[in-house]
Amino acid sequence: MKKLFILLISAIIISACSEKPVEKVTYNGTQKEAILNNILTRRSIRKYTDQQVSKELLDTIMKSAIFAPSALNKQPWEVRVIQNKEVLTEINNRFLKYAEGKEFQGSASRWREPSFSIFHNSPTLIVIARDSSNSYSMLDCGIILQNILLSAHAMDLGTCPIGSLVPVLTLPENKDILELLNIPEGYEVAINVALGYPAEQPTAPKRYAERVKIIE
Repeated sequence: MKKLFILLISAIIISACSEKPVEKVTYNGTQKEAILNNILTRRSIRKYTDQQVSKELLDTIMKSAIFAPSALNKQPWEVRVIQNKEVLTEINNRFLKYAEGKEFQGSASRWREPSFSIFHNSPTLIVIARDSSNSYSMLDCGIILQNILLSAHAMDLGTCPIGSLVPVLTLPENKDILELLNIPEGYEVAINVALGYPAEQPTAPKRYAERVKIIE
């Protein structure tokens, strides 16, 4: 009886501590409705499973990315997809070193916590660098970023733009990371993206519709 009681308590604890499974939703609307639904339901994910993103899915996301529009079709970006665990660990360690003595807002403010990951322990990190000589490249990188976010969401993957990592990868002492990623001279990191299978379903934060004005 005592053994049965212990097993029962253990089962309750395990059940209480387990993550709520992410619900899979099959969409049956029209193509137009599906596109709008994809835009309206995408959320930034800050908790991921250990499952790695396949090359097949990455190829689809990257094809969607490079089809983003850019000023004069200059395509002033360099994109690197990192799945190597040692490289990911090193990038995270560089952030932790950079964070010492600094204060952050949002999730980066928890950098002192054990097992902290600036990219939320996602199995894949995407680095987008821009041509620093192109005055439109920051905007163009913003457009390619959105293509990545939406195409990933369309395939049930989670993403989160990581801005807090940008100043770290632009430091002169971290130039070796950019060299390791084969990012050419004249390019600087514009934004990063965590990518993986979501382990959470966050609700939408408030949107400020009053900030949109129609001038008739």
